[in-house]
Order: sequence, then C-alpha cells, then structure tokens
Amino acid sequence: MTRTPEEWVALARELARRFAERAPRHDREGSFPFENFEELRAAGFLALTVPRRYGGAELPLPDYLRVLEELAAGDASTALGLAMHLVRFGAEREAPTIPERWFAQLCRGAVEHGWLVNTAATEEGLGSPAGGGIPETHAAATEGGWVLNGRKTFTTLAPALRAAIVSARIALADPGPPVIGNFLVFLDDPGVRIVETWDSLGMRGTGSHDLVLEDVVPPRDRLLNQRSAGAPDPRGEAAFAWFALGIAAVTIGVARAARDEAVAFARERVPLGQRPIREMPGVRARIARIELLLHRSRTLVCDAARAWHTRSTEPPPVADRVAMAKVETLNACIEAVDLAMRVVGGVSLLKRRPLERYYRDVRAGLHNPPLEDRALEQLARRALDEPQAPTGAVE
Repeated sequence: MTRTPEEWVALARELARRFAERAPRHDREGSFPFENFEELRAAGFLALTVPRRYGGAELPLPDYLRVLEELAAGDASTALGLAMHLVRFGAEREAPTIPERWFAQLCRGAVEHGWLVNTAATEEGLGSPAGGGIPETHAAATEGGWVLNGRKTFTTLAPALRAAIVSARIALADPGPPVIGNFLVFLDDPGVRIVETWDSLGMRGTGSHDLVLEDVVPPRDRLLNQRSAGAPDPRGEAAFAWFALGIAAVTIGVARAARDEAVAFARERVPLGQRPIREMPGVRARIARIELLLHRSRTLVCDAARAWHTRSTEPPPVADRVAMAKVETLNACIEAVDLAMRVVGGVSLLKRRPLERYYRDVRAGLHNPPLEDRALEQLARRALDEPQAPTGAVE
C-alpha cells in the first residue's frame, strides 16, 4: 500500500473523527476499541512502520509522529495502543536486536493478518523496567526449550495481542550477575492468559491488563536476546527515540483536542447580558498561552525526530533532544489542558464534555519512560560530569 506521508496524515485525521465519536463510551466502560483497530487494520496502519521489504509503509519517524498526533486528537487510547505496536517495528528496523526469522514473521503477521505486537516488561514489584530492575518473571532452560512463569502488568493491547516480547530472568546454575532475556510469546501458547485488571484514571481504552504465564514452554529459539543485569539494553537509542517521541506525539494530540474544544467554546459562549467571552482579556491570554505551549511542544518533538532521522551530530546530542522533548512536552501539554478547562469553566468537569477526559488522558505519559527525574539527570550528567572542551567561561 503506497501513500505519501501527507496522505497518511489526512487518512488518520479522517479516522480520528470516527474514533472521537466512540471515545466517550470506551472511556466510560473502560472497554477496548476493537472497531477502531479493525479500521486501522483495514486502512493499513498496523504496517505503518514495518519495513518495505515485508510489505509495510516504512514511514520515517517524523511522519509517523504526525500520524500519532492526528489519531490522538480523536482518541488517545487508540493512538497510544497503536504506538506501542508500531514502535516495535520502527525501532527494530533501524537497530536490529532480534533474529531476522522472528522479525520477518512478526512483520508479515502485521501486514497480512493484522497481528498486534507489544512488549511485556513491567511488573508489580519491579517499577519502571528502564530503571534497571530485575524481573521476577523467570525462565528455566529445559531440553529443547524454556519454561516461563510470571506475571506482567501494563500489557497494552492485551485483548487483541497476537504476540508479546516478554522479559524474564534466566535461571543459571553458575553464580554471577543475573541475566535477563527477552522471549517471544504468542498469546495462544498454552499457559498464557490475560487477567482483566485495567481500571485506570486515564487512557482507559488501552486494554493494559495483566499477562500471566504459567509453565509456558516456548522453544529454545524464541529467546530473542539477552544481557547481564546492569548492561545496556540491546535496543539502545532507537527504541528510546521511537518510544519517547511517540508518547510525546500522543500527548500533543490530546492537548490539541483540548485547545480546539476551548477555542470553540470561547467563540460561541455569550453569557446573558454580557459580551462574548472571547473578548475577555483573561480568556484571550489563556488561549494565547495554549497556542504557545502547543507550538513549543511540537517544535521540540519535530527537532528531536529530525535529528534522529538524519543522525545529526550537532549538539545537543540526539538522546538529549529526545529527553528534552518528552519532558517539556508532557509538562506543557498538561498546562495547556488545565488552561483549556479554565477557559470553559465549571462545565468542563461534566462527563458529557470531552475536556475532563483530556484532563485525565494527558497525564498518562508522565509515567512512561523516560521519567522526568531520570531525563533531567541525563541532561545534568552531560553538562556537569562529562569531560568538555574549554569554553572560555569567565572565572
């Protein structure tokens, strides 16, 4: 399926209008939007970042982020779920970490059969996997394969997943640092089940339930990669850039939808016996501030995405640009939605209006990596701890 980036963005905008009509129901029920993902599949979006050699669109990171923003303006849960699927292909095609045989199968599954794929790394007692924790989920070698046991949380897309890349501690006979492996698990493998635990404040339609593994026995070659605890993640900066900027793009889409709601309200609202609220200085100042916040966020995300796509060597480093974009975008978009609610006033709290959903959804990305404290430490370490050339600063 051949489309230009502009055509993908336009089609995403069209789908988003339909998703927006369904979003209140899925949010209210906490239900998974199967119909949205069927439309995405039919339109080719499940293969958006799959390499062309396997029949995908191979959309570059900057254009992919524009698509996510459009979809998120309609339904953030759907956009976030799609992002969790597509990042696997975008990052892997740029920085391969798993055997080509399995990558090819997942790609063809997405293109030909509409498979959805995600990782399953988070656990109740682990905290953020990016923080270096050791999973309690464990893998024991057997003759010809492995036995996996454990429970994963925040498994986005769980109701519709075909496969998951599961992190587990590999049981070793020799003492030494723990070894963490990533295993390919299909959801119809015996011993795999989903427990419906997802009842959240925001992003209620992502289906991020628990994935339980009870004596699951994948063959030996489904160990995709492994590393010693504390060693760098083999997925490296590619996964970092695609994941973090995807979260930022979804968040911008939510804030943009809140902006549009506030602007429409301000244009139409005329209290009895008063002038239109769009003429009030306070309203005008808040709308102007929202415009500034959205433009700043989009500019930072676009800058980081282009730097990654072009492999820029200009300072600041690409990884720092990604961290800056994610942290600043989340905070700016939260402020933008808060301002939109102030423009609309008390009725913004009502369930029949979308603003209260935006208020909840826009905060979800705070809890996706890179977390703010770690991102800021990354920037501080680069500035304060690493050797630098003399700058001629005044003593």
